[in-house]
Amino acid sequence: MVAIGPAAIHGGDLMAAAARWGLEPAAILDFSANINPFGPPAEALAAARAALGDVQHYPEPYARSLRACLAHRHGLPEGAVLVGNGAAEVIHLLLRRAAGRRVAVPAPGFAEYARAARAVGAEVLLYAPDAPPPAAADFIIICNPHNPTGRLDTPARIHALTVATNATVIVDEAFIDLTDPGEQGSVIRHTQLLPNLVVIRSLTKFYAMPGLRVGYAAAPPALIAALDEVRDPWSVSPASRAGALAALTDPAYAARVREWIATERPFLANALAEIQGYDVTPPSANFILVTAPEPAWAIQERLGPRGILVRDCRSFSGLTECHMRLAVRSRADNLRLVEALQT
Repeated sequence: MVAIGPAAIHGGDLMAAAARWGLEPAAILDFSANINPFGPPAEALAAARAALGDVQHYPEPYARSLRACLAHRHGLPEGAVLVGNGAAEVIHLLLRRAAGRRVAVPAPGFAEYARAARAVGAEVLLYAPDAPPPAAADFIIICNPHNPTGRLDTPARIHALTVATNATVIVDEAFIDLTDPGEQGSVIRHTQLLPNLVVIRSLTKFYAMPGLRVGYAAAPPALIAALDEVRDPWSVSPASRAGALAALTDPAYAARVREWIATERPFLANALAEIQGYDVTPPSANFILVTAPEPAWAIQERLGPRGILVRDCRSFSGLTECHMRLAVRSRADNLRLVEALQT
C-alpha cells in the first residue's frame, strides 16, 4: 500500500492513487491535475511518435524551430523566446539568477517557486496574491491566473507594477489560454517594452501533454541570451518539439477547447456551489478552489475507492485541510464528481 500524505501531495499522481486503492490508472477520473480532458491533438501525438525515429540523434539545440514558431505566434523577436523542458525547468533556470537575493512568492501558490528559490540560497518572501508584493524583493513572481485561487489580474496592473519596481518581475501565465480573455489577458508582448519583465508559458495545460514537457519564457533578448549561456541546449526532446509544433498549428482543436471551458467551468462551479456546506471561489481558468465542510483528505478517502482523485490543498501555504482544488473535466465526468460529493 502506498501512503498519500501531506509530504507527497501533488496533482496527477495516478500511479500512487492506483496503488493506494487497487485500481488501474486508466480507470481513475483525475480532478487533481488541471489538464484539458480531451487529451493531446491527434496530429501532435502522431508527430511525437514519428519523431521517435530521431532518438539516435541529439535534439535540435535550444529547440530552435519551436522557438521560431512561438516567437512568430506572439509577435516577438526570435531571440526573445527560450524553450525548456516544461515550465518548471524555466522557473528553475530563471531563479538561478536569484542566488543570495530576495524572491517574493505568492502564498498560496505553486510550490516550485519557493523550491527553486531556496535551491540557490535565495530568501523567500511570501505575499498574498491579492496584496502588493514586498518592496524589498529583488525578484517578484506573479501567477496569472493564480493557482489555486483562480484570481485573474489585468495586463494594465501588471504593467504598472513592473514599471514601479526595480525587481525582476516573473509572470507565470501557464493557464492564461484557459481564461476568458485568453491572449488578450497576457503581458507577453510587454516583455519587449519593459527590461525587467519575464513571462512564462506552458503547453501542458491547454494542449493536455504534460508528459512531453514543453514550457517557454519570453523576455528581453539580452536576458534570453544570458540564460542560453548557462543551460542545457538539448533539454527538449525531438518528440516534444515535434508534438508542440503540431499542436500549435491545430486551430480546430484550440477552438474546441475554448468552447468546452466556456461551458463547463460555470456549470461545475454552479453545481458545486449547490452542495450544502461547499463554498466556491469564483474560477477563471480550468480549476476551481472549494472550501468543503470536512477535510479534503477525508473526501479523498471516500472518493478514492470510487476512482475519483481530487487535490488536497494542505501543501499550499495559507490554505486549510478543508480546501480542495478541482479540475474542470467533461460534462459526464463533472456530473459523476458532483454525485459522488453529494453521497
